[in-house]
Amino acid sequence: MKLYLIRHPRPDVKKGLCYGDMDVPLADGWEKEAQALKNALSIGFDGELNACFHSPLSRAARLAERISDGKSQVTEALKELDFGDWEGLCWQDIPKQEIELWADDIVHSAPYNGESLQVVADRVWQWWLLVKEAPMDNCVLVAHSGVIKVFVSMLCQWPLEQCHRIDVGFSSLTEFSVHGDFVMLKRLGAGDWVSSQ
Repeated sequence: MKLYLIRHPRPDVKKGLCYGDMDVPLADGWEKEAQALKNALSIGFDGELNACFHSPLSRAARLAERISDGKSQVTEALKELDFGDWEGLCWQDIPKQEIELWADDIVHSAPYNGESLQVVADRVWQWWLLVKEAPMDNCVLVAHSGVIKVFVSMLCQWPLEQCHRIDVGFSSLTEFSVHGDFVMLKRLGAGDWVSSQ
């Protein structure tokens, strides 16, 4: 199976805003990037061997619906990390000591009364263990930076506490080849090659 992880297009938000599971609109022009991704994937979703799944947040849902011709399945497990008290604040306005407390144990702590990275990892992985058993040629996930970084770390068996080092740009595409328990990373966070087509 080919597994594609796609991050949503750039949202229309103030620079530096913390917007984890907050629903925010897409910036103008996102449709052009969506068409480039659809062309690059060139996957039809009419049969059972190709599937598309997406986060319920509109910035991912709109892209997924566009690239799958309305055949994508909403998937709660793919929702972005919940930043709780920090949602809607600018990062510069969040007390530095709270951010430092989080950074001290980025995997398990959630000083913002939201989710930890481990909670996101657990929900994404539990969902994946069920989905990967279905016979598929192509599996497309449209989600968020945090979800993709965590998922890539788990698939590659990289330390979760280092997932922040993975660069996942807006409208980027990460590709894996999955055969049972054998997983090969083919392309990580590619964006420029897609939007230039």
